[in-house]
Amino acid sequence: MTDHQSDVAVRAALRKPVASHVGGHLALDFCNTVAEHLAEQPEELLPDWESFVRWTVQVGLIEPELYGELVDSPSPIDEIWELREEIYHVGLTLALGDPVAEHDLVAIREEANAPKPMVVSEGAGLHWRPDPQFASMELRSILAGEALSLFCSRRLARIGICGGGLCGWLFLDESRGRRRRWCDMKDCGNREKARRYYRQQQKSK
Repeated sequence: MTDHQSDVAVRAALRKPVASHVGGHLALDFCNTVAEHLAEQPEELLPDWESFVRWTVQVGLIEPELYGELVDSPSPIDEIWELREEIYHVGLTLALGDPVAEHDLVAIREEANAPKPMVVSEGAGLHWRPDPQFASMELRSILAGEALSLFCSRRLARIGICGGGLCGWLFLDESRGRRRRWCDMKDCGNREKARRYYRQQQKSK
């Protein structure tokens, strides 16, 4: 494969969306990389290392030119799943208005305290540049730190949960009066409207 063909393949891969970015915060978008999160058998949207790296590019965590290098140095996906579920559990607890147990924060704190990627200056901006050998640990450290920053801020009171059945996606409710009900009106919101319409039609028969 030529360099041009390789670049085309990378751009094509990066255009394939991993998950919707409706959480309003990086840590919540990370939690939302599972579809039907409250179902007994949710759909995994990060099935492997490549999909995780692609997701980090799509949410702007790393630069697109790092995609190929990181994909070529694969890491197990299990530790990423574990961190995500730890963050999700705390986020869900807060969304429901319940107190968070101290032991639920241990793993997130440990991940947040791990080394983070090098920060490099490119043009007018600064960017994370993970070491391919330690990329999983370094990226998990960023995500855990983002989660704790959110959970320790006043914005935690705005964490909401989608009302669409088993969806379970989390979001920051920035609406006036905190009236947001859905992860996305085009998705769960429309499905709920369709269900209500169906029930009304059944009653009128």
